[in-house]
Amino acid sequence: MKILIVHASSYGTTRAIAERIADRLRARGHAVELTDALGTGAAVAPPSGYDAVLIGSRIQLGKHAKEIVAYVKRHKLELLERPSAFFSVSMAAATSADADPNGYLAAFFAETGWRPSGAIAFGGSLDYRAYGFVTRLIMKMISKRAGHATDTSKDHHYTDWAAVDRFADALFAAPTVGPTVGSSPTAAGSDRHSIR
Repeated sequence: MKILIVHASSYGTTRAIAERIADRLRARGHAVELTDALGTGAAVAPPSGYDAVLIGSRIQLGKHAKEIVAYVKRHKLELLERPSAFFSVSMAAATSADADPNGYLAAFFAETGWRPSGAIAFGGSLDYRAYGFVTRLIMKMISKRAGHATDTSKDHHYTDWAAVDRFADALFAAPTVGPTVGSSPTAAGSDRHSIR
């Protein structure tokens, strides 16, 4: 299959997850194109030239990247015509047993009207050393309330890489018909962060 992975990563964790998934898909013989929606000067390729599409976004200030939201809204019908999946990256998913921490996935699907074949929430990172002074203070306060690390002298990573691998290995494993509008998203593989 020819697969497009579109992601939005501010500090690198979402990009690292997308790259890990791309590597595992390539190992299965798929041709994978990886595109950062935040880092491209040109427009991101439309889904029409691909057999399947995976989209991933970080959560920042409680929202998925506006570039990802716009891309999905613009190409919703094309996404619905082929196998597709979505992953969300946030600190809310770092320690939550909930399949959809803070309702981020449900809110994204309600806003865009897209129902992918699979969706999952992954824990992100606290990149204290990359944050500016104000962001570092805000993230430290939020992290303290949430019970996450507050040592700003180093970064803290919460991504479950085994869960990423399971998700990647189940993606587009068998021929599927693209979902119809109104179908509920299902997880690719069984994981505590999967939305069913």
